Parts: sequence; C-alpha cells; structure tokens
Amino acid sequence: MKHAAQTGLSVVADNVTMSVPDASNGRGRKALLKDVSFRIKPGDFVCLLGPSGAGKSTLVRAILGEREISAGRLLVGGHDVFGEADSLRGAIGYVPQRDVNPEALPVERALHYAAEVRLPAEASATERRAAIDRVVADVGLDSVRRETIGNLSGGEMKRASLAAEMLAAPGLLLIDEATSSLDPATEARIMTLLAERARVGTTVVAVTHHLDNVDKADKLLILGHGEVVWFGSRVEALEHFGVYRLADVYVAIEDKPLGFWSARWQEREAADRRVTEAQKADKTVGDKAVSATAERVASLAAVSIPGFARQFATFFRRELETALRDRVGICMNILLPLVLATVVLAGFSATKFQTPLMLTRFLDPGEKSVLADVWGEVSQAIATDSVGEQDASIPGQIRVFLDSQPKILAHLRDPCTTRLVRDALTDTVPVAPENEIIDPGGTFKWLSLMSICMVILGLVTGFREIVKERPMLDLERRHGLRFIAYVIAKVAALAVVLAAQIAIFTTTVELGLMLREAFGGDAPAAIYRRSAVVSGTCNWLAAVACATIGLIVSACVRSTDKGVLAVPLLITPQILLGATILPIKGGLLKILAMLFSPLYWSHRGCRSEGPGVPDFWQNLGEYDPAIWIPIAALSMQIMVATIATIRVLRWQERAALDRNRSVR
Repeated sequence: MKHAAQTGLSVVADNVTMSVPDASNGRGRKALLKDVSFRIKPGDFVCLLGPSGAGKSTLVRAILGEREISAGRLLVGGHDVFGEADSLRGAIGYVPQRDVNPEALPVERALHYAAEVRLPAEASATERRAAIDRVVADVGLDSVRRETIGNLSGGEMKRASLAAEMLAAPGLLLIDEATSSLDPATEARIMTLLAERARVGTTVVAVTHHLDNVDKADKLLILGHGEVVWFGSRVEALEHFGVYRLADVYVAIEDKPLGFWSARWQEREAADRRVTEAQKADKTVGDKAVSATAERVASLAAVSIPGFARQFATFFRRELETALRDRVGICMNILLPLVLATVVLAGFSATKFQTPLMLTRFLDPGEKSVLADVWGEVSQAIATDSVGEQDASIPGQIRVFLDSQPKILAHLRDPCTTRLVRDALTDTVPVAPENEIIDPGGTFKWLSLMSICMVILGLVTGFREIVKERPMLDLERRHGLRFIAYVIAKVAALAVVLAAQIAIFTTTVELGLMLREAFGGDAPAAIYRRSAVVSGTCNWLAAVACATIGLIVSACVRSTDKGVLAVPLLITPQILLGATILPIKGGLLKILAMLFSPLYWSHRGCRSEGPGVPDFWQNLGEYDPAIWIPIAALSMQIMVATIATIRVLRWQERAALDRNRSVR
C-alpha cells in the first residue's frame, strides 16, 4: 500500500467511456460515461455538477477504482486507477453521502479506531494521537471531540466523517453528495472547509446538488447525459449556457437534444486551443508547464498495512466498546433474554414435570391364555340385550354385574375395546404394566423451547450486523482492511454479547424454577436434561452458529429490510431439522440436520434420554451421548459459516470491481 503524504494529486481523464448491458434492449449497451475528458491540477477544488442520471456518482466510482471503464484513460497522480489500484489505496479519501462513523462512540474514540486502520502499521500510539489532534483541529471539532457522534448536529457528523478520511492525509479527497442532507448554513461551512483543504494542498472533488456555495470552488465540472458539457469557472459557465442562474443550467441541459451541449463544449475547447497556439512562445511554454504539472506522476511513499492481529484487535475492541456505549442496545440486549425467560417460565407454569408414566410390555403366553378365556366369556355376556337374574352361568353373572354399571358396559361394547384385546393377543400393542417412570414430555418440551429461543436470538442478532455498517466496511476496505480480520472480529464480539445474553436467560430461568420448587412446585426432571452449565454452553454455541449464518445473509443483502425477510426463512428449517418437533432418527433428514442445523446439535447436547424413555419421545434415534460431539459439531458450523461469510464478501467485491484482481 502507498499513499501521498499531504500532497495534492492530479486527476486526468482522457476519453473515458463506461457502458453496461442495456436491460431494456437485451443486446445493446447503455453508455454511463461517454468520452469524458478533463484535467484537475493538484490542489484544485472542483465541484462536480449535473442533473440526476448525468453520471456524477459513476465518475466518482471510476476514480475510486470501483467501476472499470470501457475505454480511455483515468489517472490519479499519474497512476492508473485500475492497473495501480493497490498503489493508490489510502491516497484517495472518500466521504459518502451517509455518515459512516459508529454513532455510539465519541468523536475521539471513533477517530482512534479509524487511525489504527488507516495509518501505517509502524505508526506509534503517539503518532496516531498527533494525527487525531491534527484532523480534529482542521475540521473544527475540538469543542465536541468527547461528544457521542449520534448526539452531534448534521454538520458536525459530516465533519467527523471528513476527519476520519483526513487521518491518512490523502492527496485526493472525493465528496459524493455529502452535503445533500444539510441545511444551507451548515452546507456553507462544509464547503468553506473543503476550500480550505484545497488551499493547503489537497485536491478536492465534491459532488453536490447545492448550488449556493459552488463559487467557493476553483472550477465546476458539469456533466450531462454522461458527457462533459462544461469544465471551468462559474461565471464563464453562466455565459456559456446563456443563463443568469446556475440552476437554469440543468434546465438548459435537459431542454436540448442529446449531444448538443457536449458538442458546444468541444467546439469551445477547440477554439481555446487555437487561441493558445497563436499566443507568444513564452506563454505557450508556460501553459505546457502547467499541463505537464497536471500529468506528472506523483511519488507515493510506501506504507505498510496493519496486519491481521492488529486489525482483529482493533475491530474487536471497537465492536465491544460500541455495544457497551449504546444504551438503547444494552437495554435491548438485557431486556430480550429476560422477556424470553419470562415467556418460558409462564408457558410452563401449569406443566407437571414429575408426573408418573406407566410403561407397558407385551403379554406373555400365560397372560394371553387368561385374557382370551376371560374375553370370550365377557363377549358372551355383552352380546345379548338382557339376561335373567337366575342365570347361573359365568357370562350370565357377568351380565348381571354389567347391567348395574352401564358405563362399563358401553366401553366393553365399543369396537375399540375389541380391537385392543385383539392387538394385545397378537403382540401388536403392549398393554401389560412393566414399570413406572417420570413422564419426560414436559421436560423435553421445555428443553426444546429453551434451545429454539436461543437459536432465534442468534439469527436476529447476526442478520443485520454487516448490512447496517456496509458503507463503513467499504470505506475501510479502501484503507487495507482484511475481510478475514473483520469477520472474525465480528464473530468474536457477537460471541461475547450472546454469552452475556444467554447467561441472563439461563440464570433467570433457573432462578424461576428454584422459586417454583420453593413454593411447592416441581422442576424439569434432572434425569432427562444436562446440567445448566452444559445446556447453557450448547445453547450459546448454537446461538453463535446461527449468528454466523445470519452474517452470511447480512453479507448478501444490501438493506436491513431484505435481511428481515430472510429471518423467517432461516428459522423455519432450523425448527424442522432440530428434532424438537419432528423426530430425526436417521436417513437424509438426519444428514441435513447434522450439517445445517445448530438447533439439532444444541438439542442433542441439552437433552439426556434417561433409561426407559418410551419410543414416542425418542426424537434422536441411536446416537452417542458424549457431550464433546455436539460441542465439536457446533464449533465446526461456526467456523464454516465464518469462512462462508468471508468468501461472500470477497466474491461481491470481485463482482463489483468487474475485473480479475486479488481480493484479500
């Protein structure tokens, strides 16, 4: 990585053209930029203007090296922005429209973490502190440096974003509509600040829709329909377009046919060149010197990028500090597990966990013989409508008794009774009492709900983590951030937060059960569940695994709303494959559950199928109850999902760059 230390960089575009496939045509291509040419000298302040869809943001993305051009040449400081993109990393600062600093942090702390990423690896803590003091003074944030960014005004927040980009002293500063949401007074202050940066040597290119303060710029670069229609001073622009207000330039561009104003600009350029060629030799030499200066290759000093360990430590600490300083977030992180614990306790308040359950077996031959004889006589007794009281036969005496018990008689005449006796005699249904156990139903349902709550908590926590700070991630990538350090730090921070939440949840539930027992109630049967520590550990690992699955979704989507839509699609398969509702005893379902369902492993780690558990409660089939197996499986799922998130981010960046360039 290299960057220019506090020296302005030129920007040279020669016939830059960019096109994309035309969605309306299917075969042709749509031009976003067409033969764009201009030369910005080091230290110039240029405002980039034009109607919506004119290609302003596209040109900015091209200068950043994010959108490859189809033809032409685009140089920053004499370096090709595509062929030498890594060399220019850090030399170009970029301030997007959306503020990207963590709003929960004070200005000083946000800049502290930004400095650890943006400044060279060899920079000492003293040098980073000096850089922070410098940019805070430059943008006028001394009085609010310890204020939380979320409490600042719009202009102060924008200056904080500008300060973060100025830490590395970039030679070129790109501002993409960063003042569009500001009031006129604040926008004027920001434009004045940008003009001051240009006067001290930084080249500034600002895309803006506010026209009141563009006179602070040295030049205006106006685009129309993807073409340059003006590059020069504001006063000359009004004369060129024949208008009295700069806003009317937009109307003039839209009123004329495509290519009209670009042709007039080319004619004016040609005329200016003819005048220049006719001037005196010494003046001509001077102009050539200016042109040479604009295209001179800037010398970039080599700067080392902080390694994985420092980047991981930086982002891990930033994540935790952001979480600790976010009061609303802390309240939600505490309240959510408390609410879930209350729901669990309330939902099982009437459940009898220690209810006895009689297990049965098949009849032995002697019992079958007795049952067959008895049932034969009973069948004779219930077959007739009535029997005389003087009937001394066994069926007759049985019928006399049954006539005094009409309910028993009705049950014996029910076809179900006949079928039950037949099944018992043919070893189809076990009916003989064998031994009494504690009914595992209530305990297993309770364990299932506990694990489901934690899985939902993990998915909900993870799905928004990347998408909510995507602009910040994109900015930090331009300063050498490694995806692997970012994602692993994110997973580690989520693991800490989820550990605290699950500790609150588990502790609340266990205390609730202790109170229930103290007042004469019962608790889930210990024989069917692991200890609270083991269950909490398995639930925690499952929550982290689901959070990393949520990170994959968060990396794939571009808005939180789309991520919200994906959450139910993730939760449903987890519940179906978790062996909490459907039995997962083997076959394809068990393979899918073992590969893709953290809930399955969590449930397997929390559940203990004690001796004599009936078949209808054995949802897991044959399995090894060793506790290390679910812990190892969950750890593996976390690792695989983390790697998948990193690969998704890398793939997206390669696709966005649209060229074969290595992405770390």
